[in-house]
Amino acid sequence: MALLGKGLLGIWHDLAIQNDAELQDFQLWYTKQHLPERLNVAGFLRGRRYQAVEGDPQFAALYETETAETLASPAYHKQLNNPTEWSTANLAKFRNTNRTAFKVKESFGYGIGAGLSVAWISPSDKTKNEMENWVRKAVFREIMECVGIVGIHMCEGNQEATHAVTKELEIRGTPDKMSEWIVLVEGHNSIITKEVLSKHLSAETSMHKGADSYDSCHYQLIHSSISDDTSDF
Repeated sequence: MALLGKGLLGIWHDLAIQNDAELQDFQLWYTKQHLPERLNVAGFLRGRRYQAVEGDPQFAALYETETAETLASPAYHKQLNNPTEWSTANLAKFRNTNRTAFKVKESFGYGIGAGLSVAWISPSDKTKNEMENWVRKAVFREIMECVGIVGIHMCEGNQEATHAVTKELEIRGTPDKMSEWIVLVEGHNSIITKEVLSKHLSAETSMHKGADSYDSCHYQLIHSSISDDTSDF
């Protein structure tokens, strides 16, 4: 299906860990506490976690929300300013974090793919409107016709909803990066999504169309849950 709401929070990060025990603790924290905690916030509809199979950052989390403004709500900021001890310990290990609140510009699909390719695109001011029209009309149509593709989404970063000085930001220790545009391609696996992205929305083509910068990474799904799910851990 298309993304569930009109807002999306994307978090991409590496992880500074010393041993396998710390990685296991990170995975347990996300599954047992962090994801259920976030999905308990009003307006959060679905959360997903990914691990990179090619490229970086190493981990990704996507939260679908009713609107981008949900990500600036008092209820959400209350969580950001009151992390648990377990959250504090794991957030301190985040490195190279990109945290962006997005407005969903276009979203098509059916279900959730096991593979995800992400393209981070910064359009130039001169060609922004023309490039957006090309992506949403020509590129989307071409990609959705490809075998093994289950969804494609385009989102635009929202600075007002993204920027907030919070306890969690303080714990991470360095300012988060922010994205201008992302295009998410979902499919049966990351091999398919990578091939499709490379063919229809490559760095070379995007730069030719007027992008100032382009980067991509390819992920496999770890876990997905909706807000109506009940955690019984």
